[in-house]
Amino acid sequence: MKISASVQAANQLNLLEDINNYNDKFHQLHVDITDGHFADNISMSYKIIQQLKQATDYYIDVHLMIEDNVKYADIAFENGADFVTVHSESISVENFNKLSEKHKFMGIASLPSTSNLNLKEYLPQAAGVLLLGVNPGFSNQSKVISLLDKAKEFITIFPDYEGILILDGGIKDADLTDYEDLGVDIAVQGGAIFG
Repeated sequence: MKISASVQAANQLNLLEDINNYNDKFHQLHVDITDGHFADNISMSYKIIQQLKQATDYYIDVHLMIEDNVKYADIAFENGADFVTVHSESISVENFNKLSEKHKFMGIASLPSTSNLNLKEYLPQAAGVLLLGVNPGFSNQSKVISLLDKAKEFITIFPDYEGILILDGGIKDADLTDYEDLGVDIAVQGGAIFG
């Protein structure tokens, strides 16, 4: 299992310094982008993807928590994202499929309150699934659901799904062994890495 470091939780005035200081705790970088509509916060610029790509050698997965996924997924990839996840709650299956045809590494995400069953129609075109354990928009939150239970349920409902499984939100170091034992591919950590 890989650890993806959520850079939103790092010191924004010393982002590269934080990344370098904690580089033994993660394998790749996770960039959260919110628009103030889908989530109650406005976070990072798309340019940070490009700047991190230029300044580091890390694989960068981008989690869009926004309304206009069709436009901004393209922009995320144009700025150097390796993998982009959008929310099932803010994109139709039709538009998701169009994005997936254009971009090989598109993932679908769900909010804590969204049933795993709602992901069914997205899965044939989804390179990955991100299950979110917190309400979107802010770093260093505690989980509002059991990500372990939601991931177990997802695997039970969709045993033949072959894409990657990403868990995100409130993940502590003590959670990692259970997630890895379950077969989770990527665990996103922010506060657990950067404090």
